[in-house]
Amino acid sequence: MAEAEAVAAPAIAAGMTADERHWLLRRLHSLSGIIPIGGFLFFHFFENAYVLKGGAMWWKETEFTRNLPFQIAVEAFVLWIPILYHAIYGLVITATGRPNDYPYERNYQYTLQRITGILAFLFIGFHVLSTRGVYYATGVEADYLRMHNFMMNPLILTAYVVGTLACVYHLTNGIFTFTITWGIAVGPKAQTLVNRVCIALFIIMAIAGVSILIAFRAPA
Repeated sequence: MAEAEAVAAPAIAAGMTADERHWLLRRLHSLSGIIPIGGFLFFHFFENAYVLKGGAMWWKETEFTRNLPFQIAVEAFVLWIPILYHAIYGLVITATGRPNDYPYERNYQYTLQRITGILAFLFIGFHVLSTRGVYYATGVEADYLRMHNFMMNPLILTAYVVGTLACVYHLTNGIFTFTITWGIAVGPKAQTLVNRVCIALFIIMAIAGVSILIAFRAPA
């Protein structure tokens, strides 16, 4: 009996350690989706919105991000590493988590969160490789003419629209789950209110994102 208890004790301790590790990684995953990834997405929308005033204005106002010192290091620590961690652990959550079978609104949002997470990761990879990746490999900037040609291609435009909407939904719904995970929205009323605000934010950002993409179709 004593031997059985001695064997069981380490197993329980190991289980608690795994739970604590999952608790920490889950919160780091939640936090990384808001800071820095979510913050950068808001900033990226803001700076690219200058294209609504014309290609020349957009090129001028985005000069800051094109001329950052230690640019590769900054992008790696602020974006690439957080995005890779968020994506990898997000896949772990997708593989291990299951919504219940009740047709509640949150179950549909949960499923969409998993789907848009995968779509967003694929789109971000394509976007980065075709813009920053090309620049680092060849020195060719993703200037207005290049982005214009992208948006004039129906397949690429479709990929950008779908990818942008996926990113926006994943962020805005992620803000809602963030407030629950971190105990900010407590109780059904608070959670319902935050959920409605996040849905409204999704609609606003979706309209803004598609408008930005269409604006790139204006003649160079």
